[in-house]
Amino acid sequence: MSKEGWPVRYLMLCLLTLSACAGQTVTDAGAGRYSVTATSAHGVVAARERAVKLANTYCSRSSQQAVVESFDDVRLGGVLGDPTSSIVFRCGVPNTTALSR
Repeated sequence: MSKEGWPVRYLMLCLLTLSACAGQTVTDAGAGRYSVTATSAHGVVAARERAVKLANTYCSRSSQQAVVESFDDVRLGGVLGDPTSSIVFRCGVPNTTALSR
């Protein structure tokens, strides 16, 4: 391996590692509950919205929607990173009773 090719290979390895972390996975929190974490450069509210969207996408596979039980927000700023929001949720049937009245 030549010394000139080393930085490029190192960069490729770093990019592959970061891309593996890019997909936010929903984790099983037990008792029918799930957890997901999202980050946004646009603030903690945008991070919450993204986490809820990820949860709804996960629940939509079974024709349900996310019912959020709790938010856990971390407001990092500057060089430390972007704000993140972790949510705990359940998947439930959409409530349509209010629309039928």
